Amino acid sequence: MSVKEYYYEHLDELSLEKQFHFATRMKNFFNSHDFDDFLEQNKPDTNIAKLLSKNDCSMVANYEKRKKYFEKYPDIYGLEAALFRVHHLLKEYRVDIRDELTKLYPKNKMYELSDRLMADGDALITLSSWAVNTICLIEELFPRDEDMVAKLGDWVLRLDADAIDPVLLIYFCTHIIICESEFYTQNIKNTKHRTMLINLLNKCKEIILNNIDTISLDPCIEYLVCCRMLGVADEETAKKVNEICKNFMQNSPYLINYRRDSTPDSYYHTLDGAEHINALYIMSGLDELNSL
Repeated sequence: MSVKEYYYEHLDELSLEKQFHFATRMKNFFNSHDFDDFLEQNKPDTNIAKLLSKNDCSMVANYEKRKKYFEKYPDIYGLEAALFRVHHLLKEYRVDIRDELTKLYPKNKMYELSDRLMADGDALITLSSWAVNTICLIEELFPRDEDMVAKLGDWVLRLDADAIDPVLLIYFCTHIIICESEFYTQNIKNTKHRTMLINLLNKCKEIILNNIDTISLDPCIEYLVCCRMLGVADEETAKKVNEICKNFMQNSPYLINYRRDSTPDSYYHTLDGAEHINALYIMSGLDELNSL
């Protein structure tokens, strides 16, 4: 049984949040209608105030390293969640609650936060995907004709990879690509930013291969997903990452990232906790390859 088949069969064992994540990823990445009924019956609520009030970010990966920047920018955790909710409702349900968000968090305040992050290189790279998502979602939902994908990409390509945490750097790069696709809802193979995005992939490939024996699997597989979105083949990296995946799946019907947490009873070893990496694993094409 493939990982995709296993998650389909056991979907109702996941938390509703993880079910929604898995369903939207399968729908948008594969243009699948398998979860149309589920999505219709489980439309997220529009309580933006509740999301904006979120402030417990202690479960965020690399939290200790990022803690001081979440404290410096205390709005980012809740705002990112609210922006994602607005994005999902708009993309999946054609429900537009942007005005509701701006009543609680005005556009000028969003732009100020975005500009502060762009001017704070240490915070930008350390917050990584959180900063990229927030900046790009603000521009997607409340455009002011700023090409944030290009600005972020050009900035990170100038950085010395050896001086930065490899996981944070890869996630920074992959999330620029994911944001360009508006979170898998747009085809980006012929995007105007293609050359720059491929340069980001090349940077990621070098980092992954230089750290292949120790690096966490999540960003490696997310990199392969981004390769697939841009129509770029990287058999060398895919083969090395796949060898690690197969080793970690010897005693499990789904992928467990032991490099993230090797504790036997870790939440990230459960079906729910491993949903994110397994969705990526399916999207990367490795699951299909290993099911042949």
